[in-house]
Amino acid sequence: MMKLIFYMIMLIFLIFKFMEFNYFYSMLLLLLILKVLFIFNFNSYYMLIYGNLGIDIISFMLILLVLWIFFLVFMVKNFFKKKIYFFNLFLLMLILYLCFCWMNLFMFYLFFEVSLIPIFFLIMGWGYQPERVKASLYMLFYTLFFSLPLLILIFLIYNFNKTLFFVFLNYFSMEELWDPVIYLVMFMGFLVKLPIFMFHNWLPKAHVEAPLVGSMVLAAIMLKLGGYGLYRFIDLMKLNFLLMNDFMINLSIIGLVIISILCLRHYDMKVIVAYSSVVHMGMMLIGFMTLKFWGFLGGLFMMISHGICSSSLFYLVNLFYERTKSRSLLMNKGLVFFIPSMMLFWFLLCMNNMASPVSLNLLSELMIVSVVLNWSIEIMIILIVGMFFSACYSLYLFSFSFHGIFNSFMVKIFSCKVLEFYLVIFHFIPLNFLILKMNFLI
Repeated sequence: MMKLIFYMIMLIFLIFKFMEFNYFYSMLLLLLILKVLFIFNFNSYYMLIYGNLGIDIISFMLILLVLWIFFLVFMVKNFFKKKIYFFNLFLLMLILYLCFCWMNLFMFYLFFEVSLIPIFFLIMGWGYQPERVKASLYMLFYTLFFSLPLLILIFLIYNFNKTLFFVFLNYFSMEELWDPVIYLVMFMGFLVKLPIFMFHNWLPKAHVEAPLVGSMVLAAIMLKLGGYGLYRFIDLMKLNFLLMNDFMINLSIIGLVIISILCLRHYDMKVIVAYSSVVHMGMMLIGFMTLKFWGFLGGLFMMISHGICSSSLFYLVNLFYERTKSRSLLMNKGLVFFIPSMMLFWFLLCMNNMASPVSLNLLSELMIVSVVLNWSIEIMIILIVGMFFSACYSLYLFSFSFHGIFNSFMVKIFSCKVLEFYLVIFHFIPLNFLILKMNFLI
């Protein structure tokens, strides 16, 4: 009952804050969240919402992540007078909601692809630099090129099984189809969306050129579509292609080390946070590819924790950018002299990014590392090096920005507002207190 009261208080706050701008959209958001809450149930089976719509515990947690992140996005600034901007965001939220709810494989693929259109317009229309055209096209063609062969595979699956319903697909075997090419066709669309190491070139470009809202949604939710697709499709694999899974685990661990070292030579704060997304999604992929229940849970917790943590870091980087007009660490130095009140949250969220206690990141990394060491103890040295460097770039991001001699051009920086503290706190609380309720899943 207390959970329901808490959600109602937050929703009433949302409605009264934005009612003067658009009451209709706020009420629709309220109905969506209440629809999810009233079917709330902790089990691993599908719960029908209506017709072909249904959720299990994985899609339930991701839907709550979608609604929570969009609730924070709507608080970022007053863009409700920009009708096209708000309609684009609301359409994106509805598409993501339906993508996680739909129990038909083809409809999931359809909404998976359609979600690219609003984020494409968001980067192209409201990005910062002229390079946003290149960045948005990079994102569109990377994901479309690797995911369109998946459509042909879906038709082949229907030809064999005569159904595309998720519940029934788990009981069918498609051993006649299995081939290494089929493995790549099935997974590469999702692996590029994550993105996996060596296919991640579109992600830093898209993040740097996207507006704040685009970066928050892209990092927190759009990357999770790849993990959710892996979760749905990996049941079709049964125990075939374990050697291919071993190759993906090795590639992810090597990429984790290389990208963590790469972060230490970058000066753009937004690029460092974007590359940290590749590192965390690589860890999530390692947990999934082990095909262990503990690895699946660790990957799910990694998706939730990374979604909240990366969204908060992008918001704080934009907060510095609004004041200093630069995202470079060479310019943003000595910020403790100007905004000391935000130093604590920047420190805590950077530490959460490197999986410090008591964040959900720590639980997810512990679960994934335990599964990986059970898979192969010889990999321990590389894993330790990768986790060490991932801690290094988080400390590098914090220490270079808030310590050191400040620039004389930054004397007229204005202080933080109450709404900005609210937004950071609303990111920080679920990230560090969700770990108290993990007994429902473990």
